[in-house]
Amino acid sequence: MLRLFRWALVTLAASTGLVVLGLVAYSYFFLNQSPDARVRAETAVNTSQLILSTSQGQFLDKDVPLDPESPPAPQLGAQAPDFTLMDLDGKPWTLSQFRGRPVLLNFWATWCPPCRKEMPDLQRFAAQYGDRVQLLGVNWDYQADDEVRAFLDEYAITYPTLMDRAGEVIVRYRLTGLPVTFWIDEAGFIRGLWLGAMQERDILTGFQKITDVLDDAQR
Repeated sequence: MLRLFRWALVTLAASTGLVVLGLVAYSYFFLNQSPDARVRAETAVNTSQLILSTSQGQFLDKDVPLDPESPPAPQLGAQAPDFTLMDLDGKPWTLSQFRGRPVLLNFWATWCPPCRKEMPDLQRFAAQYGDRVQLLGVNWDYQADDEVRAFLDEYAITYPTLMDRAGEVIVRYRLTGLPVTFWIDEAGFIRGLWLGAMQERDILTGFQKITDVLDDAQR
């Protein structure tokens, strides 16, 4: 009888774990597919400053003043840590060279399924708003350069992709997963952070929260 009771407990625990894992996987891969689900996920973290908070994204309003003397840090309200990386053609790109223009900084890898999922949306945003917003992709990959190039060709990516081969910038931004995206304003402050895959409307909404450069874009 005791053995049967223990077996029932083990079975129940295993079943519960599978259910939880399924819910996590569902929210990670499919939460953005339903506007209703995203609305239900929104929470008020700090109503005076944090004007959008979902299970994946957080943004600081463009009217919230920030301290220009604050040290760089990969977090909301801090200056974005500067870096220089090469693209696949050996051209160097420095984050701070885009001061005066908002930046969408997207970390990704070819082996990351959610990264594949959001690539078409990133490209559509870059094609439509790339004259006002600088999109930068940072690739962290163990694949050879020609495989990364083939991946970019497959999705017809035209915005700059920088190669973080040593993972130096990944460490500097304290990333523990991919994809991760930072919204950086014209002064170089991080005003938005998104964990996981995005859709084009998520990107647009984020920039309308943190800057005025897309105010004429349709909501």
